[in-house]
Amino acid sequence: MPYRVVLLILLLITLPYLIAWAAAGNAYSFGGFLLNPLDGNTYLAKMYEGWRGEWRFTLPYTATQSAGAYLYTFYLGLGHLARLSGIPLIAMYHLARLLGALFLLWALWHFLQNLNPSGKHPALVYLLAGLGLGMGWLAFPFGVVTSDFWVAEAYPFLSAYANPHFVLSLALLVWLLTIRMPAERQRLARFAVFFTARGWGELAVVAGAAAGLGSMSPFALVLGLAILSVVLVIRIASIWRFDLATQVGFARQVRTLLGNQVFQIVALRWIGLILGGAPVVLYAVLAVRVDPLLAAWNTQNVTPAPPAWDLFLSFSPALILAGLGLRRVWRKPTLAIQIVEVWAVLACGMVYLPFGLQRRFLVGLAIPLTALASFGLEWLEERFTRRFRFIAGATLALSAPTLLLILLAGGFGALSHDSLLYLQRGEAQALAWMGDNTDPEALVLAAPQTGLFIPSHTGRRVIYGHPFETVEAKVEQAAVSGFFVNAAANPQAASDFLKLREINYIFYGPREQGLGSLPDLPGVTSVYSHAGVMVYRVANP
Repeated sequence: MPYRVVLLILLLITLPYLIAWAAAGNAYSFGGFLLNPLDGNTYLAKMYEGWRGEWRFTLPYTATQSAGAYLYTFYLGLGHLARLSGIPLIAMYHLARLLGALFLLWALWHFLQNLNPSGKHPALVYLLAGLGLGMGWLAFPFGVVTSDFWVAEAYPFLSAYANPHFVLSLALLVWLLTIRMPAERQRLARFAVFFTARGWGELAVVAGAAAGLGSMSPFALVLGLAILSVVLVIRIASIWRFDLATQVGFARQVRTLLGNQVFQIVALRWIGLILGGAPVVLYAVLAVRVDPLLAAWNTQNVTPAPPAWDLFLSFSPALILAGLGLRRVWRKPTLAIQIVEVWAVLACGMVYLPFGLQRRFLVGLAIPLTALASFGLEWLEERFTRRFRFIAGATLALSAPTLLLILLAGGFGALSHDSLLYLQRGEAQALAWMGDNTDPEALVLAAPQTGLFIPSHTGRRVIYGHPFETVEAKVEQAAVSGFFVNAAANPQAASDFLKLREINYIFYGPREQGLGSLPDLPGVTSVYSHAGVMVYRVANP
């Protein structure tokens, strides 16, 4: 395993966060996220629910309380661990992210070695898989942000850079699709692997991993099942075709199929995915449909696929080399190669299914493309031996600018104290006070951007805080902004709004002050004032 590559990747996913924390100084507090802070804060809010002892997800970014459901149990569990260990929530978040990255890097190396154990340049391929992005930098000067800048679940590096559940679910998917064949290739009795202690043990481990994968990334589980299903069909067809050619009877064909070692091992892995993952995914689907509030929340969760040109740019040069590699290994019958081929082709097709969550099937797509690209590089080396170093360097260089831009974007956000990445020190202190001195079930009115931080830092609910996790998000955002903009001009309407929505507290800091002034309102009293931030209690009948 190339440990220098591992250390380089760990450094690149850690150092920017350390710089951002150091850049906070005395005037700011770093929120803990550099890529997609909107979603990052929602994960922290889920951890806060777990920290309070909850195991049910209850939409903290929505004013109306629901009974909730056993969803996002990974983050709820991290919250429980944070409470039991005394580790701050954000530290637990990043500890899980780094441990997940180590697991992914280990799984990725074994996946690639299992695919091509005699490969000539394993370290180069591993570096491409671990750090490679796309050529989206070509569109960046024109104001176009392609998928390789933000669809984190599709790339190992971005997954490890973004959050723990992306990187851990990708690691589990890679591990589940790494199927090692025993050295012996003898004919087995029908389903012999299911009647050994090793077989039962593997089935239990696979089922447990599938349950974890289903809870973190249902679409990764569905993708894994689809890949193994297609591989099983291919294996059945190849065995059946052979027996048909020899005109063997049907019963003999079935015995041959059930005694085939590859078929048995893949079938065991497939059954483990079904047993462990299917109940988790089915529960999530039913829970969302049964609870009206969760159903309304889910209707906003739409993730359409990027256009084809975007995907081509975002996954090249690996995609181009993968085409060469696919041609080279198309007729090779090894199981590992079949899995990679099916993964690449199937994911590219599933992403354009007529379905509202198409983009979710991009999970880990960079991995099979890079794996196939390794065979493309071998083909190029055979034909251009003297120029191969240039070709390898160019392959790395073509995606390097995207990586550099992502890291620079985080650095720029840190230096400019971007308002989505940082709280002013007074805001952070006020949120800490709210977490210690208000009812855990309190509903807080704040500006839209402040509403992003309140559930993640205090666990309190807000009217609006997130474009997807706030039910009827556009309506609620307009209502919150309208309150602060119009309160001074129409105090009676503002007072009626507080009563109608049963607000318990008003957070009034620099973001709210930027929207409008807050007049004296009946039943509203100041309970906190420090560093330019006020918190008001609202007396509701």
